[in-house]
Amino acid sequence: MSVRKPLRRLAITAAALLPLTALAGQDEFCEGYYRGYFEGYKRSSGSIFDPSIPLCPLMPRKSPRDPKDDAEHGYELGWDQGWQEGQRRFR
Repeated sequence: MSVRKPLRRLAITAAALLPLTALAGQDEFCEGYYRGYFEGYKRSSGSIFDPSIPLCPLMPRKSPRDPKDDAEHGYELGWDQGWQEGQRRFR
């Protein structure tokens, strides 16, 4: 019975730390996302006004085709979404 307590504590600690490891590259991803959204929006809309950038989404799982760098991955996703938003707003 004394072995179960340390195992339980270990399982609880691992479950608590797991979300933190999943968010390790989130800051770089969001920086790239914001930069990409801004540039994609401005290019597609042709507007002189700066866009209202939405909140950064959680970083999706990478496929083998995605860049290894988290910031570049965020940039590509942000650029695509910014481009689509710019098309909807001003065309």
